[in-house]
Amino acid sequence: MPGVRDTLRVFADSRPSLRDLWASRTGTFDRTHCILPSDAVTGSSVTVTVQTWDEYERRHPFEGTLAVDATDPDATHPDAVEFTAADGGLVRGPVSFSTPGVHYLTLTHEPSGRRWVSNPVRVHDTEPAERTYWGDIHLHSQVSDGAGTMAKGFRFGRDVMALDVCAYTDHDTMGFFIPPQWQRRRMHRRYFDEMKAVTEQFHEPDEFVTLFAYEWTKQPNMGGHVNVYFDGVEDAELFDSLARETHTYEQLWQRLRAWREERGRDVLTIPHHPAEEMYPFDFSNVDYDDELAPLVEVYSQWGSSERPEREGNRRPLAMGQGEVETPGHYAQDALELGYRVGLMAGADYHGPFPGHSPIHAPPHLPSWRDWREDGLGWGHIWRLWNERSYPGGLTAFRAPELTREAVFDALRSRTVYGTTQPDRILVEFAVDGVRVGEQDSEVRLTAPDAEREISVDVHGTAPLSQVTVVKNNEPWHVVEGTDDPDAPLDTYTCSTQVTDDAPVEGMAWDDERGTDADVYYLRVEQVGRGEHVGGAAWAGPLWVVAT
Repeated sequence: MPGVRDTLRVFADSRPSLRDLWASRTGTFDRTHCILPSDAVTGSSVTVTVQTWDEYERRHPFEGTLAVDATDPDATHPDAVEFTAADGGLVRGPVSFSTPGVHYLTLTHEPSGRRWVSNPVRVHDTEPAERTYWGDIHLHSQVSDGAGTMAKGFRFGRDVMALDVCAYTDHDTMGFFIPPQWQRRRMHRRYFDEMKAVTEQFHEPDEFVTLFAYEWTKQPNMGGHVNVYFDGVEDAELFDSLARETHTYEQLWQRLRAWREERGRDVLTIPHHPAEEMYPFDFSNVDYDDELAPLVEVYSQWGSSERPEREGNRRPLAMGQGEVETPGHYAQDALELGYRVGLMAGADYHGPFPGHSPIHAPPHLPSWRDWREDGLGWGHIWRLWNERSYPGGLTAFRAPELTREAVFDALRSRTVYGTTQPDRILVEFAVDGVRVGEQDSEVRLTAPDAEREISVDVHGTAPLSQVTVVKNNEPWHVVEGTDDPDAPLDTYTCSTQVTDDAPVEGMAWDDERGTDADVYYLRVEQVGRGEHVGGAAWAGPLWVVAT
């Protein structure tokens, strides 16, 4: 069984120090996260969620006070957040902003002088036509090879991480050391229906949206993986990767097209970690259907599949067997091949912690309660090992309302972008006033050499180190920031407009494949601290064509 041997070899290469594991039984207060909705209206109250964490990314029962301040001098907020042991490292409260613009809260631990900053909040005079909602839509539970239940994960995402959207994507044919055919039978016999029931149980329009999905899964070294998302729950159907009629990507897309016509519903798919050597997805060797697969998961806990490490990728795929060296497997390759795919991000965490995957933390022992409640899935085993991983990802959805229909429409129209966890970075990216997702993300010029204006507006969760407009897979306009993690709040922001007057030339993959459009997207890099790579965001693309 080559897949099992490969997995065991990877784990042997990543074994941790037993002394360090033993020492990890207890942690210390290390950081806070301060989460606010990304949009607010002047004078209207919103809820702030503040958590305290230890150095192993576990919630810490901090006891003490954090002083609170706001960049809006007229905001109404408590002067301090009080934590007691009974809070378990989680406190919520009301905040109201009075001044339009983008604002932050700051939290200060006065005994140590340490300061933390909330995510940015866009404050409007009146109710906005659309808001930015945040979701983690790539997760695994005990139903396949994860730890914990879907129900526990949904509660964590909703109540602890204040997510707006969540989806579990359990494997169709891969369980925790379970033969693929056995997992397939379990999914068809009862697990798929159980997933539907839990997804519906936690769905609450205007409060917390759950999407129904599963992961169509090739076995190790046999191909890549895609997540399948449905616009509803009841009519969803399992088309697995071992079935004779859906065991290739092309067959899956063909069957999903037929399902859409039969049911009058919608479905889409999203490839993920396509550049990972053990589970490679080769865009250049697939009859890719960018109507049924309009997005690529550019980042997850595995790392980034935007481009190879040799081309400057600061988050190269390092889990498993590392990144594939042959071209065709990166998001940039998909764009060069001419496919219209947008960029989003997810966690791919195999445990009950949507919005806060912990396996990038130093190896540590989950508690006995974790083992007892959640079982022996990969989520807990990964925490024990020295995995070369990263924080998971988040997807930002721009939508007029928080409903399943609006969230799915955002995916379908590519009105989304991706960030690292827990970085709810606000990003606006437009060409000639057309934002990502508008007009099918296409800008039409009257002539190939017509000028076009590129607009960038970024509000980060840490100082910005670099903001790059990427054109035709090359850095085209770079705004350099700072390398100081303690830089003031004005370094968290980048707003710029720049004109491109070069003729549209497009890209060519080979003599037959490519695009006549110029392809623009945005990459945002934030300053890291110590050995940690900073947060990031990816927004776009926008395609500029000459008519």
